[in-house]
Amino acid sequence: MSEKKESKAGRRDFLRGTATGTLLAAAAIAAAAPRKAWAKPETKEERKKSRYKESDHVKRYYQTNRY
Repeated sequence: MSEKKESKAGRRDFLRGTATGTLLAAAAIAAAAPRKAWAKPETKEERKKSRYKESDHVKRYYQTNRY
C-alpha cells in the first residue's frame, strides 16, 4: 500500500510543478510583451467630419451589385 501512496504523491507534485511552471511562463511572457501605443485622442471636429470616401473599389462594388 505504501507504493500507491508514493505514486499518488508523485503525481500531485508533478501537477503542482506543471501548474507553477505554466503560471511563471505566462507571467514572464506578459512582462516581456511590448506595450501598445495609444492613439492620440480625437477633437470634436475630427469626430464630426465625414470618414466615408467613395473610392474606385467602392464604386466598382456598387456597380457589380447594382446599387
